[in-house]
Parts: sequence; structure tokens; C-alpha cells
Amino acid sequence: MSQEFWDFYASVAEKLLQREVSFRRMFEHLDRIEASVVIVETGCVRNPDPWAMTGEGQSTLLFDKYVNARGDDSRAYSVDISADAVRVCRSLVSNKVEVHQGDSVGYLNQLTRRLLGQGQRIDLFYLDSFDVDYNYWFPSAAHHLKELVAAWRCVGPNTLVVVDDCPVSANLVADEQGSYQLDRFYRPVVGGKGRLVAEFADQVGARLAFSHYQHGWTGF
Repeated sequence: MSQEFWDFYASVAEKLLQREVSFRRMFEHLDRIEASVVIVETGCVRNPDPWAMTGEGQSTLLFDKYVNARGDDSRAYSVDISADAVRVCRSLVSNKVEVHQGDSVGYLNQLTRRLLGQGQRIDLFYLDSFDVDYNYWFPSAAHHLKELVAAWRCVGPNTLVVVDDCPVSANLVADEQGSYQLDRFYRPVVGGKGRLVAEFADQVGARLAFSHYQHGWTGF
């Protein structure tokens, strides 16, 4: 555990809004690993002044700060399809973060072959590369499932897999007074970007590590 990192985290925690509790759980997970860690992220910071954009795009900065604070060979890897985003990200992070421009699925296939050749697995796999439309969630959810498959060779039982933008979804039914009640015949499910990863996790017996605006699983 690096007190330097946790002091920094405390100073920015309120800006993470609904993601704060799950980011804290991610770094607590990494703190339990004694060896150097590998963080892989899809979708990178895009704003030149990210802390002014409350709740948006800070993950790459957090990961950079964390791997540097550990004082070992820990590294982070990030990929984004936008050349502008990659340019901004590279200007904001240290050389302990490899930032690649291109399609995330192809990059993950190549990266994990390289990591496996070095005897490494992914300790934290953070999926956030495809903007979600909550009215038509399927394209983003399918893309994140593809990312999980592309990186599968480096996902072990202790890998924490996290998907952003996936609050629980439920059906509401209006009564005669116009108030809404939960439909008791519909089981709430993980929605947004994480819906298909959540279904896969359930079917293979992965363990739900946390359920907030972001969802995380181990035990794949």
C-alpha cells in the first residue's frame, strides 16, 4: 500500500462522483498483490483538463498515479481508437503507461500475446472504450464482450474485470396516481455496457466483486 497514492486519491475522490466507491475497490484489490501489477484499460483520458470535467475520463490518470506510487515494475496499458484522445493522454501520463491508438480488440489480442510471452497476466482489466446508448445498449455491450474474449489468455482467476457505465436496469410500472413501482415479475439486471459481460460472468461462475455504477468480477 502506498500512502502517497491514497493521499492523492483522497484529494480527488469527490470528483469521481458515482465511480468513487468502485475505483476505491479496484485499488484495494491491487494493493493486495505483492508483485508488480499489470493494468489494462480500453478507452483513455480525452480531455486536456480532465479534473475540470467532474466524473469524466480520470481513470488513466488514476492508473498512472498508482503504478508510479508502487515503486516497482508495475505498468499500465491503454488503447483508444481516437488519435486526438491518444495525443492528449500521452501528454498527461508518464512513461509507465503505454498508450496505443487503434481498435481495442485487435490491440488486446496482440498485447496479451506479448504479456503471456513475458509470463504476465492482467491484474486489473478496465473496459470503457465504447460510448453507451442506454436506449440501445447492445453495440457497446457486445464490444466489451469482444474485448474480454480478445484478452482471455491473460485473464486469470485473480484478474479483476471492470466495466464502466453499467448501472443496474429494471422495469418500472406506473399506477393510477402516476407513481412508479418496480415490476416484480422482472429481475433487475446489469445494464449498459456491462450487460453481456455480466451474463457471461454469471454463466461461467465468476464472482461479483462489486455492483455500483461500475461492476467488477473476479474468478473468470
